[in-house]
Amino acid sequence: MNVIWLLNTFGLYVTTVGALLLFLYLWRSPPIVDDWTTPAGKLAYAKHRHRLIIGVGLLSLWLVFENLAVIIL
Repeated sequence: MNVIWLLNTFGLYVTTVGALLLFLYLWRSPPIVDDWTTPAGKLAYAKHRHRLIIGVGLLSLWLVFENLAVIIL
């Protein structure tokens, strides 16, 4: 096990933890747009927020799979 492999593994782990924390924040955060936008703005915000949650969730899932592959292989 050389130093480069160890640094790459640690970097992948830190990136995965960051992506998971970001996903949990987006998933659990309350919608703050209710007070200051129009109904059309609320719909657009909800659509973009939903897509962002899906995108970050897929990124997190991919990084978890990569971490498992590094641990297993």
